[in-house]
Amino acid sequence: MRIAFFVYPSAFQNKGGGEVVLEKTEEYLLKKGVKVRRFDTWNDKIEDFDILHVFGSVKDCLGLMRVAKSRKVKVALESIFWSDFRRAFFEEGTVITKAAMVARHAMKTVLPFFPSDRRRMFETADIIFPNSINEGRQIARLFAIPVDKMFVVPNGVDPKFARPKKDLFTGKFGMKDFVLSVGRIEPRKNQLTLIKAMKGVRRDLVLIGETVSGYEWYYEKCRSEAGSNVHFLGEVAHGSDLHMSAYADCGVFVLPGWFETPGLAALEAALAGAKVVVTSGGSTGEYFGDKVLYLRPNDPEDIRLKIEEALNTPLVGGLKDLVLKEYTWDKVAERTVQGYEKVLGKSKRTG
Repeated sequence: MRIAFFVYPSAFQNKGGGEVVLEKTEEYLLKKGVKVRRFDTWNDKIEDFDILHVFGSVKDCLGLMRVAKSRKVKVALESIFWSDFRRAFFEEGTVITKAAMVARHAMKTVLPFFPSDRRRMFETADIIFPNSINEGRQIARLFAIPVDKMFVVPNGVDPKFARPKKDLFTGKFGMKDFVLSVGRIEPRKNQLTLIKAMKGVRRDLVLIGETVSGYEWYYEKCRSEAGSNVHFLGEVAHGSDLHMSAYADCGVFVLPGWFETPGLAALEAALAGAKVVVTSGGSTGEYFGDKVLYLRPNDPEDIRLKIEEALNTPLVGGLKDLVLKEYTWDKVAERTVQGYEKVLGKSKRTG
């Protein structure tokens, strides 16, 4: 199999979970002997590949998807999609932005056949890789896409996160049993509500992640709301000893975004042995079951209560073992290969 990876042009300008998914899928597919190449629009020809694998249902990729179809190249789309109506009412943003969110979600709910670039991407793809069963069902419902196009490929984590250098982070920054959140600074990740919630918690809050371009105003709002116990560390190299140690040294890891599928950082924190409090939005429950606490992202009081509950109760047994058993990148790569085989007609296995 010859696989071309493709992503929207601005993807790696503010590296986040989607980019990590691409890099790790590539790394582990190559280990399995699959020929993978990041498509070079200046030099490559799409007909030289068997499958075009697109990461993210962003309209910038639609043109190449259509070219691939016209030249009989199969298209796999890693959807990385979730729609949450609550964002329009509670997320920071202008009235115009909120109204647009409401309109888009209402249109998809009432008229799933209504044309849009995202729906055209789902229609063009030969196979769709949602990160969860629920994500696949939502795509099918909101865009009128056949369920049999869905082939679930979960998100993953590198096994090395199970072996962090404990106390490295504490030794560098002098903080212990702090509240940790890792993610790009932007409204969807909901750091502002977390900061408000932490005003009732006598612990340090550590925020790791760079600000997404265009959302500098949100970062400034977070800074203005933050007390002396809130520490903005910016970007920390993903997978570095310091990054992994932050998970191991924290008192609790919190992912307060409006939705996650389920959030790579939550998988990493769980594997590193942290207590985890995660948003109820998205497919988090499908991954973690009863082994983590779930917060309501629009409710600072609920976030505070869940953080304090996690801090004051023992770590739930079995969380680390669950992640190591079900959600490593090697298993993600294996599942991806099964999807490739299915779309090429080389396997009768189904999703």
